[in-house]
Amino acid sequence: MSTEIGNAVQVEMPIIGQLLRRPLKAGKVLLFLFDPDSQWSMLSLNMVAQLLKGGTDVLYVVTSRKPSDVRDDFRKCGLDTTPYESDDRLVLSDAYTLKTGHPSAEKYHFESLNVADLSIMSSKSLDQWSPGSVRMFENVSEVAEASEEKSFLKFYRTWISRLVTTRRIVIDGFVRGIHSDALYNSVMATADGIFELRTEEIDGRLESVLRARSYKGGPVDTSKYILHVDENLTVSLESVAGRN
Repeated sequence: MSTEIGNAVQVEMPIIGQLLRRPLKAGKVLLFLFDPDSQWSMLSLNMVAQLLKGGTDVLYVVTSRKPSDVRDDFRKCGLDTTPYESDDRLVLSDAYTLKTGHPSAEKYHFESLNVADLSIMSSKSLDQWSPGSVRMFENVSEVAEASEEKSFLKFYRTWISRLVTTRRIVIDGFVRGIHSDALYNSVMATADGIFELRTEEIDGRLESVLRARSYKGGPVDTSKYILHVDENLTVSLESVAGRN
């Protein structure tokens, strides 16, 4: 749910809100560093679904699956995206199909992950979104891998600055362990909140474990939580400490 206090727009963040312990002000940047075999796609899907239900507009850039599969998953977790997409409260942007070599049939899609092309695209769309709306990019690592590191970092800092200036909320995912330390440190420096989603063995089972690493400007719950996904693709958190 989005609220406005004075001139400040604030958004109650689903799922991770219990770690943040506060609404998120417009213009904040959250970074998720995730293991490739973790449940990041399900966490991001559920966050988007609950944000939409709470009245927050979302641009969701999907990189790992066809948008039609993502819509099916939304339906499984109780959200029909049709009314949201019809008036652009949800923009599902296809950054997957270009990797297949075929043209995308989606209204909103990427034709390139080259930073020069993305810079032009992002500049054109800045004014289309209201303060407090969310831009979630499922896997920015794919942009980094398509570019020389120095060029990517220059682009990324500018990209984030533009979004923050327009008071968007930015949620970016990066795969852990595939980039240089310099790249990770640079992108973390742009973020207000940093979260990790790792695959860990707990009680003899491999689990996706979510942890807030840091949040600038206030305390945050840094304890570990197991991310559960049920048969309806709905996620929930269980405290690891609570098991002991």
